[in-house]
Amino acid sequence: MTKIVSHRGANTRAPENTFAAADLALEQGADYIELDVRESADGVLYVIHDETLDRTTNGTGPVGHMLSSEIDMLDAGEWFHEKFKGAVVPRLDAYLEHLRHRAGVYIELKHCDPAKVVALVRDLGMVRDTFYFSFSEEMRFQLQQIAPEFRKMMTLNIAKSPSLVGAVHHASIIEITPEQMRRPAIVEASRMAGLEIMVYYGGDDMDVHREIAAAGVDYVNLDRPDLFAAARRALNGVAA
Repeated sequence: MTKIVSHRGANTRAPENTFAAADLALEQGADYIELDVRESADGVLYVIHDETLDRTTNGTGPVGHMLSSEIDMLDAGEWFHEKFKGAVVPRLDAYLEHLRHRAGVYIELKHCDPAKVVALVRDLGMVRDTFYFSFSEEMRFQLQQIAPEFRKMMTLNIAKSPSLVGAVHHASIIEITPEQMRRPAIVEASRMAGLEIMVYYGGDDMDVHREIAAAGVDYVNLDRPDLFAAARRALNGVAA
């Protein structure tokens, strides 16, 4: 059965990358929570997507230019809806502890020291419950050097070929688009290479959700866990 990876939590119904978004995603049927990691000026790891604080908090400026004492005081919820006023920018350690034993976690390293993430995950005993990706080649390299046993994901768009995902990028999961999923050669080659397959879909077209559910891929990374959970239930003949 395809596992649901909720992109930044249930980000269309709650402020992204917050405790509220993670909890709602799990209520809606998510198996994994995707999150983004950045580091403050004084070296504290936070769960936040953007380079700056402006879009998702009441703060301004780059995350990396702010002290943790300043970030901890910010509101990360009211921008989305007043009922989320008071939501914090989660520290990564607190966020992972919140999810431990409740969900798997897909960790995207935006801009941080990979060694700090590795140490935290190992201390929490969550190595088997997590997998990793970064658009930064340098951070991917560092992660592989210090944590070769960690599960890693690579996109087909970066790897260019399923055959290179493991050999060059040391990944065991390949991420593809719905369009790429519709090409049997890509799926077949990914399976031949021993890769798990994750489809990324950011939309809310129920027909696409049903198509992905029927394709039998390992994971789906999406913004609407509620819709895919319904498609998955229908595929398995389970009443809503």
